[in-house]
Amino acid sequence: MKKQTGIWVDSQVWQGYRELCGRERLRPAEPVEKFLRFVLRDGSALAVVNWLEKAGKVEGLEAHARVLLNWHKNGKLWMYVTDEDEAPIEPMLLSALKEVSDPQLRQEIEEELSMKPEEGEKPSENQAEAEER
Repeated sequence: MKKQTGIWVDSQVWQGYRELCGRERLRPAEPVEKFLRFVLRDGSALAVVNWLEKAGKVEGLEAHARVLLNWHKNGKLWMYVTDEDEAPIEPMLLSALKEVSDPQLRQEIEEELSMKPEEGEKPSENQAEAEER
């Protein structure tokens, strides 16, 4: 059984949402209903909203991590944080690694930051075990 409800939404937001649903061939009520089911399954509207906000921040963080990784791979090891002060990129990458959820990006960062033995030098037992995993 369906029930018609009325909620107040900014007209520009609603118009943009309807256009988006039209491009994706959805009825405007479909994503809303799925969202409500997700909230009910989770048991908390606030938790779902917080999770969505965090997901948006993760995208920005992952973009930041990709740029730092690219710089590091290409030999840029320091960046200016003010007009006069520089900061090393490695600790920033290591810190970003804690929050990155994209498994491929995590692996690339891990590989870039992992210690590699010098040419001709045998890796330590710990390094050899870590590389086998």
